[in-house]
Amino acid sequence: MGEGRVLVLDTSALIAGYEPIRGRGEHYTVPEVLEELRDSMARLRLQTALETGKLKISKPDERFREEAMRVAEETGDLTALSPADLSLLALALQLRETKGEVTLLTEDYSVQNVAHRLGIEYVSLATMGISRGILWVTYCPGCRRTYEEPVPGGVCPICGTRLRRKPLKKSRVEK
Repeated sequence: MGEGRVLVLDTSALIAGYEPIRGRGEHYTVPEVLEELRDSMARLRLQTALETGKLKISKPDERFREEAMRVAEETGDLTALSPADLSLLALALQLRETKGEVTLLTEDYSVQNVAHRLGIEYVSLATMGISRGILWVTYCPGCRRTYEEPVPGGVCPICGTRLRRKPLKKSRVEK
């Protein structure tokens, strides 16, 4: 990854062993990643990178968060994303606008799916990553009703069954 590259790090990148102090380019993450990080070695890598200035913590503007949420809702991934995931996607969007090319380091398939739809490059360090972009549909396995909008609580308002997701449409991801 080149010298002028901007990298946005998910919690999984730090857990997988990525060390910002050894990497080239600018490294960013969001405050929520600090809250998610429980692994002691990963926390040590993060602290070292922060102390040496190789990693910056940044909170994205609300308009980028809204865009990430809108696209995540379109793909059907919104209910699978944590607040940290949405912030990472939003930060990647914001940095792409202000700094140019951005790469998101994440193992999360839902984050990768939304990043693909947003046109944000992503890299997976420990897995193969997604090979297909997916549009998901939320459905009730009890009464078979489908929902286009997220349902609060993730439970069918008709029969009370826990809702699930299934692929509605798949498209090949070119890397």
